[in-house]
Amino acid sequence: MTNRTLYSSAVFILASLTSSSALAEESSPQQKPTSAEYKLEELVIESSPLQQTLLESAQPVSILTGSELDLKAQSSLGDTLAAEPGISSSSFGPAAGRPVIRGLGGDRIRVLENGIGTQDLSSSSPDHAVTIESSVVDKIEVVRGPASLLYGTSAVGGIVNVFDNRIPEKLPSTPVTGTVELRGESVNSGRNGLFNVTAPIGQFAFHVDGFKRRTDDVRIPGFARTESLRDSTELEYPEPRGKIPFSYSEADNLTLGSSYIFDKGYIGAAVSEFNTDYGVPNGENDISINAERRRVDVRGAVRDLGTVLDSITTRIGITDYTHTEFEGSEVGTRFDQNAFEGRIDMKHAAISSITGTWGLQLQTNDIQAVGEEAYQPPTDTFTYSLFALEEAAVSDSVTLQIGGRFDWSDLETTGFEDLGDDDRNRFFSTFSQSAGAVWDVSDQYSLALSVAHSERAPSGQELFTNGTHVATGSFEVGNPDLDTERSLGTDLTLRKTTGTFRGSIGGFFNHFWDYIALNPTGDVEDDLPVYAYEAVDANFIGFESQISAHVIDKPGEELFFDIQPDYVRAKDRDNDDNLPRIPPFRLRTGVTYFHEDLLRARFEVQQVFAQRETAAFETSTDGYTMVNAYLSKDISFGSQVLEVFLRGNNLLNEKARNHVSFIKDVAPLPGASALLGIRIRF
Repeated sequence: MTNRTLYSSAVFILASLTSSSALAEESSPQQKPTSAEYKLEELVIESSPLQQTLLESAQPVSILTGSELDLKAQSSLGDTLAAEPGISSSSFGPAAGRPVIRGLGGDRIRVLENGIGTQDLSSSSPDHAVTIESSVVDKIEVVRGPASLLYGTSAVGGIVNVFDNRIPEKLPSTPVTGTVELRGESVNSGRNGLFNVTAPIGQFAFHVDGFKRRTDDVRIPGFARTESLRDSTELEYPEPRGKIPFSYSEADNLTLGSSYIFDKGYIGAAVSEFNTDYGVPNGENDISINAERRRVDVRGAVRDLGTVLDSITTRIGITDYTHTEFEGSEVGTRFDQNAFEGRIDMKHAAISSITGTWGLQLQTNDIQAVGEEAYQPPTDTFTYSLFALEEAAVSDSVTLQIGGRFDWSDLETTGFEDLGDDDRNRFFSTFSQSAGAVWDVSDQYSLALSVAHSERAPSGQELFTNGTHVATGSFEVGNPDLDTERSLGTDLTLRKTTGTFRGSIGGFFNHFWDYIALNPTGDVEDDLPVYAYEAVDANFIGFESQISAHVIDKPGEELFFDIQPDYVRAKDRDNDDNLPRIPPFRLRTGVTYFHEDLLRARFEVQQVFAQRETAAFETSTDGYTMVNAYLSKDISFGSQVLEVFLRGNNLLNEKARNHVSFIKDVAPLPGASALLGIRIRF
């Protein structure tokens, strides 16, 4: 970690802890619902410092928690969320899947842990895994559309915020609470075990959790490579069939956390260690990645201050991350990253009908790549930010929201001789603004509109990359002359909250200037296709919807049918070409039944249509039909609850390829799979 990073971290920690402890004093309890009775008006968006519910948000938001999250949890965060409206997975094998929202991924989607970035390398390349295990978290929130006002310039496409109880915010009501879970899966011989325990001692709450996961190569129907690839190129080894070579994975994590709880708040810290080792199924022979992340989190909050400031929340994350790419047993490239992120959110007291929050954020990120195939020079990034979000109820039925954010980013690099001195340092100043309105049209309907102008500074990889990236099978070329990427995004959503039919229908439009895309050039370097970062003007337009028909809707029992279509189209405005890796039209239909004394069950069919609107040098992708089923039952004994759950994916063993994935032509989605799990809550 550089001296500047150490100094910045120390100053921010000292200032944050001083403000939190000096103003001190109960965090609202974070419950984990286990029934199907989630109501829009009851689910609070923790990613919003204004503590809005789903109905009060001007932006489209999805929340996964409780049994729904337990049933959908997969080995990658992207696959866990891929069934949500407008969300796909980058699917670089089962272990490396990052969320893609409305066709936007990479550095435009910010993945957070309790409001702080994951501080891994998952945003820099699709073969890099997100260092989060979905099965051990309590809640996942997805905010679609520009969320850069609160979380930074790399959130122009949205955020995925994951919440856990590693730093407890309240004292448990019983001497010990926790979970133990075991699960196994047939398609990859997967074995997964986890535990978490929280216990109070006086005014302190202590937490420990951990998991271990191991999977073998994924089973598939038929050949791994497409027919056109098999006809055009011959491999030096037997044609992969029945399994995807090098799609295995291992991962484990251990976290220790503690907090001091006082009358009006808390302050605490957690230390975690995450390790993963997984194959890269890119059609080449024996490529794997080993990643290690050591992280320290510090969080605190004080509320009900009774002054101009109503509450102050501080979050800090410090990470040491190492990532090594292997070719067989030989080290290809090693990445080392030291990162710091800190933010303070200050919510002011209500002024008439106006509430709001102001804050500041500091991020430092130092990356070094070592090896013959290190394609990115050492890069230091330093970003500091100021932001504000205000909300006003202008009438009983209309609420307005407005916000702004300033970011100053300084990027420095050394080590590549072909970059001139003038290109080694880049400084960007960006300003983003948003406005939104929520109109309660009637007791049943509400209409939400949001408009945001966002600016994103290019990343160090987009600016300075120049070399072979073995894992993705490409030669990547950055552009040190890239300018700020700007976008104007608009969302319009109609929501219905009561009655037999309820849900939401929404459309969006994103107008980009200098959209930074990694596009194939048609050239070849070192026997690999060349991909270059270039700025183009682009439009993203689409819609997404969730509508359910409730046949039974009473306390303790629910039966509903639902339909969920989504679509996005993205084009280069300069030449009217399609942009690459844009998901096709999808339609998901299903039926869910829940009875608190019996079971929770769901059956669904997802139709993914063919994608023929392809970019240059991109192959089209056939459509497919996926049939899935879920079943869980709670068994109570004493104060404990035993849950048995069963999930069946791709029950028809359909050959399916994800158009969003770089490796879709050599690694299809998994075949038919059954997952069985047992969970004990105490």
